[in-house]
Amino acid sequence: MKTNLIIVEGIPGSGKSTTAHFIKEYLESEGITAKLFQEGDSRHPADYESTACLDENQFNDILEAFSEHRRTIGEVAEKKGNHYFIPYRQLTNVDSALVDELASYDVYEMDLDTFEDVSYHYWKEFVEQTEFEEEVYIFECCFVQNQFTKYIAMHNAEPKRLADQLKKISELIAPLNPLLIYLYQEDVDRSFHHVYEDRSQEWRQFFTDYHVKQGYGKANGLEGYQGLVEFLEMRRDLEIGILEDLPVKHMLIENGEKDWKAYYEKMKEAMK
Repeated sequence: MKTNLIIVEGIPGSGKSTTAHFIKEYLESEGITAKLFQEGDSRHPADYESTACLDENQFNDILEAFSEHRRTIGEVAEKKGNHYFIPYRQLTNVDSALVDELASYDVYEMDLDTFEDVSYHYWKEFVEQTEFEEEVYIFECCFVQNQFTKYIAMHNAEPKRLADQLKKISELIAPLNPLLIYLYQEDVDRSFHHVYEDRSQEWRQFFTDYHVKQGYGKANGLEGYQGLVEFLEMRRDLEIGILEDLPVKHMLIENGEKDWKAYYEKMKEAMK
């Protein structure tokens, strides 16, 4: 293998999870050790998932407010620079109020300046502290999608600011000779609709509101399902445009025809 890192990206419903699993199985069939980290994995080595980020005062306030759990908090908390990081979903047998309080300090709830710095340094730590050898890491979503939702969906930041952050991270991971596979569809409504309908009403409401009632969606007057599709179309176009300018090898796969056999053959060629 020529790479130590394969990143799978694309909007919801594009087949990222299935593709990530295929890549892992294919690499292992070739005798290559592959480590897959998908969206929502709290063990992710380069993306904070369900992790609180607190400064010294906030950390001490938590210890004081939940003194009966001081030892447990201390065991899972990790200090990096001026911040304490606590993976709160990993806490067990604690007061649910503690988990709720820590969730309010989630990395993805921080102001954009702090998030930008924290995210960059976690990627830097991943590259500098990981012994890669012949292993291949497979990441789903965390490089483009999670940054995009924070910068654009939540904060309606200038696209250039997002592009600059992704370029900085691209330069960090360059020694790993990464390959980014981006799945997309020309007809977003058709490809996404089945995913939308298959999910629970609670998920549909949350996912729609997240994208239309804050940041970009609010600023552009998006509403309901159609507003969500408009957001996803914008996201696809902007992400593809950003990828074209990044110093990362990438392949774009329009998979609207669902010819997965052909798509997988292209991926295997790119991985050689």
